[in-house]
Order: sequence, then C-alpha cells, then structure tokens
Amino acid sequence: MKKHLLLYVVVALFIFPKIYGQKSDYGLNLNEPLEFKHESLLLPTFLIASGAFGIRKGPIRDLSVEIRESLKPDGSKVTVDDYLPAVGIASAYGLEFAGYKGRYDWKNKTGVLLVSGLFMYSSVRITKNNISARRPSGRSVSTFPSGHTALTFMGAEFLHQEYGHRSIWFSIGGYSIATLTGFLRIYNDKHWFNDVLAGAGIGILSTKLGYWLYPMIKNIIFKDKNKVEYSSQSKKSYTIQFAPIVTNNEVQLGAYIQF
Repeated sequence: MKKHLLLYVVVALFIFPKIYGQKSDYGLNLNEPLEFKHESLLLPTFLIASGAFGIRKGPIRDLSVEIRESLKPDGSKVTVDDYLPAVGIASAYGLEFAGYKGRYDWKNKTGVLLVSGLFMYSSVRITKNNISARRPSGRSVSTFPSGHTALTFMGAEFLHQEYGHRSIWFSIGGYSIATLTGFLRIYNDKHWFNDVLAGAGIGILSTKLGYWLYPMIKNIIFKDKNKVEYSSQSKKSYTIQFAPIVTNNEVQLGAYIQF
C-alpha cells in the first residue's frame, strides 16, 4: 500500500511541474495577446473526473478505502494542514513586496486571485451542498471535494504562474506544499483520496480560469483603452454572463461562458 502513496507523491512533486515546465500559459503583462490553451485543462479535468468516479463503487473508490486502511487513523491529528493553504498565496505576495517581480503587479495579482477564489469557493460549496458523501470519519456528509486541497492547489498554481518562469523551484515548492496538504487531509481522516484528487483539480482549474478571465473582466469594467486580445491566433468571440446564486443562506456567483 505504501507504493500507492509514494506514487502519489512522485506524480505531484515531479510530473506536475514538468508538465508545466518553466513556461506559463499566459503573457507577461495584461497588454500582451492572451491565447487560452485548451490542452491546459486536461490535467485538472482528469483529476476532477477521477475524484468524481471515486464517490461510488469502483477502482478509485477501492483505492481510497485501501489508502485509509493502510494509514490506520487512530485519532491523532497533525493540524498544520489548516495553515498550509495560505503558503502559496502568501509566498507570491511576499516575493512581490520583497522586490522580486512576478508577471503582474500586486493589484492585478489581487484581481486574478479574487476571480480564481470566487470560482474555487463556489465550485466547492455547490458540489458539497449537492453531493452528500460521508467523510471517512463518518462525522459529516461534506467530504467531496476537499476544500483545503482546492485552496492549496489554487495557491500553488498561482505561485507557478507568477514565478514559475523565473525558476521551476517555485513551482516545485508550491506543489510540494499542496501535495503535503492533500496527504494530511487523508492522514487526519478528513477526506478520502478521491476527495483530494478532485480538490486538486478544482484548485488548478480555478487559477487557470482566473488568469484567463481577469483581463476580460477588467476590460469590461474599466473599459481599458489598450484592451487585451484574448487569442493571438483565433478570431473566435466569447460571451460571459454572471448571475448570483442563492442557496441555503449563501450568496454565490455563477458564470456562463460561451465560446
């Protein structure tokens, strides 16, 4: 069973950064042509789909159960996973204020982060509210997906997009923290393995969409004279609609995107 956990760590620490490499999906500033790469959605989509398949009986569900049994949770907790989700985001801002410039200045970083965070939070909350999957500890039915993992991977991808082009070690560091968070959520008996897979996918996808949508939203709201061209090779048009969603005394924002 240990080989499954080792494989998970190896994939997260080495394959993820090498898939992305030192090149970001996006331009160096808001006025550069922005080409949305559909292939960049393959990894997060795969993770989310794999996590979803693990909700019911099947190979992924069996693997999740096997991983929990191998860890033999005894009630002891490692609470550091409650603080790790902030590391990637804090690192990006810390580097910025230390004079180590990333792709965007702190104002535009914040704009990207708000869009990414809104998508991530809404996705996690809506899914939790509509899928009653019980936690491995049996204490609640809000296990899928892992919100802590989603937030940490969102921060890891945020750090990668801002500073991964400078050194791949920023990407490796961010994703190492995210991987550790996912593992600890399983170790602390808070989530199943498939919950963590889906959370990782949502986190990565949220940041990618944040970097893509933010320049578009900025142009619409502030009507920038130097608008961003969203694709340097395509003349396709995009339609974006936003609408509030009210559920269980919560106010969320839904987005409709037409290609």
